[in-house]
Amino acid sequence: MTSKLLQTPQILEITASTIKIAHPDLSKNYRTYLGAPILAAGVTMTVLDTGADTGDGFADTDWFIVGDVGNQETEENDVNGAVTRGTSLTVTNALSFDHEINAPVTKIYERGIAIYGAATDGGAGTLIASIDAKTAAGRQLADAAMIEWHRSHTEYTLISTDTTYAYYYAEFTDGTTSGSASDYVLATGLSSSSAMDIINQALGLTNAVLDDQDITLPQCVKWVNEAQTAVTQFMYPDPQNGLYKHKNWDFELAESSAITVSENENEFSLTSLLMKYPNDSSVISVRLGKQGQLDKRTTQEMDDIYDFKARTELSAQAVAGDTTLTIDSNVQLESTGSVYVGEDLLTYTGKSSTTGLTGIPASGDGSITATHAIDSAVWQGIEPAKPTKYAIFENVLTTSTPVDADYDGYPLNIKYFKTLTAITEASDTTEVTFTNIMQLYVAAKIEQRRGNTEQSGYYFQQFEKGVLNNAIGDEVPTKDTEEYYKFSNTLDV
Repeated sequence: MTSKLLQTPQILEITASTIKIAHPDLSKNYRTYLGAPILAAGVTMTVLDTGADTGDGFADTDWFIVGDVGNQETEENDVNGAVTRGTSLTVTNALSFDHEINAPVTKIYERGIAIYGAATDGGAGTLIASIDAKTAAGRQLADAAMIEWHRSHTEYTLISTDTTYAYYYAEFTDGTTSGSASDYVLATGLSSSSAMDIINQALGLTNAVLDDQDITLPQCVKWVNEAQTAVTQFMYPDPQNGLYKHKNWDFELAESSAITVSENENEFSLTSLLMKYPNDSSVISVRLGKQGQLDKRTTQEMDDIYDFKARTELSAQAVAGDTTLTIDSNVQLESTGSVYVGEDLLTYTGKSSTTGLTGIPASGDGSITATHAIDSAVWQGIEPAKPTKYAIFENVLTTSTPVDADYDGYPLNIKYFKTLTAITEASDTTEVTFTNIMQLYVAAKIEQRRGNTEQSGYYFQQFEKGVLNNAIGDEVPTKDTEEYYKFSNTLDV
């Protein structure tokens, strides 16, 4: 067993001193069924197929549960002895309950839950769930609360000395190895913007319960993420021309100064910003440090600026006094002329093969006066300067000139519309500020899963109406250009 096989737990709730944690998803685990009843205290099970030698079936020391998750008599046990393909499994511990024919027997990897307290979000944790905090009995793991397969989730009540932490998180364990940590959750519980809170509201609206009619926690978390996506992709008709306009929200606004410019370079990747749209549709403004705002240009206008300009790079270091320059390619450079390398304006009188420039003065005007590293940019036809314009294409920002050495290391201060972080766990929170309508989307999905088309449509209409009302009242900075699309929000059937 390795930690790669163990799932990441999800904390459902922290109320008073009780932590509720969702069970791992067993839907992809190997499962067989009892081929004959077995009585309490039995140690030999007859199953339909042990699955031995199939790659995912049972082997010696594997753990499993007998019964359905949430059934009061569901219990776990482990295989005792080598297993061959067939119908017989011998267990280590005598069973506690009678089990009828066709009861499911499901392989498990996660057996316990290690719970930690921490002073800060993401900080070092202290293990608090242990055999000392819970009465040891039967198959209890040390340093872990056992997964309560007979319930819909596992609950752990903190003892008084463990209630002083600001945050709690959990890890599944197989008794030897622990998996990845859950999100850190405040001791006061999940926020009203958490996926779990939205799910609980939707369950209340529809009188539904998790794990009923395939309404599972992972599915509900996915629906919360869909609701967030539906909000961020919302479109409505522009009252001035009737065209559908893509709504940008105030909670999507972001500002970054993490990208810095480099001497003699003119292209800078924006992939780290996770912008809402490709190209320049996300960007509101760009400033070079505190040097003022750069003017936005189209990619065609920027291409025109760089027409008849050539760029290559050094393929060998250049030092003061060198009379030749070795570059990646000189085929686009003039037979004689000058090039910019860093702060040096070099003159040359000839080209050698396809990778060299010759006839550079050893000193004086046009000579190399500083050391330039391999891969330094070499320009012809355009002088490094303070950029005044920019264009964006395929997440690359291009400035109107290579950056002068005086501005090397300056940050690009970019205001833009960002992509919201996906909701993947019940404890994840959304940045959508009107979470009071997101449960309507989840409720619509629940009713759709139940086959209640009319009720599903009603909830979705209410959701869309709520998004529109918020869109009308939300104002954000005007961008240089607006993009219009035709769009229709629909539920998949």
